[in-house]
Amino acid sequence: MSALRNMRRWITANATQALWRTAPAIPMPIIDALQWTLNRGGRSLPMLAHVVRENMRAAGVFDEIAFHDYFRHVARHLSNGLRIRRLRRREDVAKLAHEEINLDATVAIIKEIAQSGRGAVLAPAHCCNYLISLARLRQDVPIYIYLRWSRDQRRVAMKREWCEAAGLDVIIEPPNVSNPAARAAVCVDALREGKVLAITPDIAQKASEGIPVRWLNREAYLPTGPASLAMLAEVPIIPLFARYESETQFLYFEEPVQVDLLSRAEGGRPESIRRAMQVWADGFGRFVQNCPQAWFLWGDSRWTKVLRGDAKYSGVVNPSVNEQTTNAQTQETP
Repeated sequence: MSALRNMRRWITANATQALWRTAPAIPMPIIDALQWTLNRGGRSLPMLAHVVRENMRAAGVFDEIAFHDYFRHVARHLSNGLRIRRLRRREDVAKLAHEEINLDATVAIIKEIAQSGRGAVLAPAHCCNYLISLARLRQDVPIYIYLRWSRDQRRVAMKREWCEAAGLDVIIEPPNVSNPAARAAVCVDALREGKVLAITPDIAQKASEGIPVRWLNREAYLPTGPASLAMLAEVPIIPLFARYESETQFLYFEEPVQVDLLSRAEGGRPESIRRAMQVWADGFGRFVQNCPQAWFLWGDSRWTKVLRGDAKYSGVVNPSVNEQTTNAQTQETP
């Protein structure tokens, strides 16, 4: 089974790189036609459509309109990846992003932080069209992306080309950074210099590896990285989500999440990180419930395990404890 998964990943990775290499030669009308085909074809694929439908149902957000809209937005997302490569020039990508993405009034939250010279961990969910949504945000706020070193330099080069076309500033991990502590140090230095560093927290983790949070009436596990870095650098986390109004995507920000180090009696560093990630997860849950068609990861295998109750990835929340903890956090959150 693992060999089959590895083969699928290899095929997907190589197909993606092949498309990326050939995209500059693909005429725009062909990309438009591909978007239409992906929209129609995605929801017609039995296995994929079944997984997305059942995951939405498990999350309590399924309806036919959201289901169909999801595939339409995913088709646009994937096609825009090709358009970025086809356009190549930063000003052309910026124009595309401006046409499709808007910022609501809450952008003032991150603008104020960026203009003050303070750093921040920007924590966006994987919203559809994230390939150009950050390019749109970059028009108002400098955004840095941390690219991890990889032996597969084609993959790194592909990501770097996307960042450059989108106007995003890049922090390239040195090849000699071989442990998490050294990697964290690079990020913390950037945050202390006042940079806004984008890190996506909605990557489902195994129970043995992540921090537990309540999410859609279940326990899920998120990475500790965003909160750990924010605490070390003494900067806030800025949650970022999206909604649709007609065909236009609006990015919106929630209030900064401060990661204060608790005393040992209160739970110390682990509890500090858990509380901060729980606040982010609360906003993440609202986003998924209010605009399920905007979340890109409905077909992700790890989130499928969470939503299907795989004990390695999810747990059951005690309602009474859930309510008590939520009330306590509400009182603590400014």
